[in-house]
Amino acid sequence: MPSIISTQSHVCYGHVGNSAAVFPMQKLGISVHSVPTTILSNHPAHPSFYGQAIKSELLQDLFLGLEERGAFHGSAGFQSGYLATLDNGYVIEQAVKRFKVCNPQGIYCLDPVMGDVGKGFFVQAGIPELITQKLLPLADIITPNKFEFDNLTATSCQNHSDMVAVARKFMDNFNLRCVVITSADSGHEETTHTLVVRPDDATLYSTPFLQNGPSGTGDLFTGMFIARILLGQDEMAAVNLSLNAVYSIIKHTVMSDLKELDIITHQKCIIDSKQVTTYKKV
Repeated sequence: MPSIISTQSHVCYGHVGNSAAVFPMQKLGISVHSVPTTILSNHPAHPSFYGQAIKSELLQDLFLGLEERGAFHGSAGFQSGYLATLDNGYVIEQAVKRFKVCNPQGIYCLDPVMGDVGKGFFVQAGIPELITQKLLPLADIITPNKFEFDNLTATSCQNHSDMVAVARKFMDNFNLRCVVITSADSGHEETTHTLVVRPDDATLYSTPFLQNGPSGTGDLFTGMFIARILLGQDEMAAVNLSLNAVYSIIKHTVMSDLKELDIITHQKCIIDSKQVTTYKKV
């Protein structure tokens, strides 16, 4: 059974961060070593929330314990998402470097969580620069949304062909094997797009847009996507299957008028979902 080290936020109520990603990865057959960057009662979109970021010394100790138990040598992947503090970012940088030394074939998937269209940046000052300067050079795969992609590449592409060209140059600069741009939309409200770029090909996936979707969908998608990669699936197949699963779970959640992803009730969608995506080469 492949295993992964997954470090991102944890909430006690609802499903964002590791609380959205861990169960689906386990359901797919991945053993997950879950490391929190922050522990909150619930995600901040609710009227109130409580909790705090993990202190960097504690985060360092958690990684040290995993390394001493053999998780750095034995894990096929390392995934990082939301960072609550700059100090934690530096701790994760060192952890990924040690992971790469212990396991040169291991895959580091960076979800550069920092902001979104309409919201702007929602992370601490300095974290976007830390992601770009410290974590990005270590990554094999990145899964930014369009806002984050523009920030990482210092561009503002208005069409998918330009995004592919920028992504390809970016991949060359940072030796990336794949870039997955979520919410790569072009003004069509009925559809949401995900653009997958590899050195020799690029595919645009389109999914019907659902109003009032809950938080955590990006974390859910990235978790299932990297899980499928570690299981040996091609990046394009992994994206397609993960998008269908996310759409199905969101649809069931919205139809039930729930504010949190209804992952557990509709866990069968993780393994087997109806094909709703369409796709074309770019």
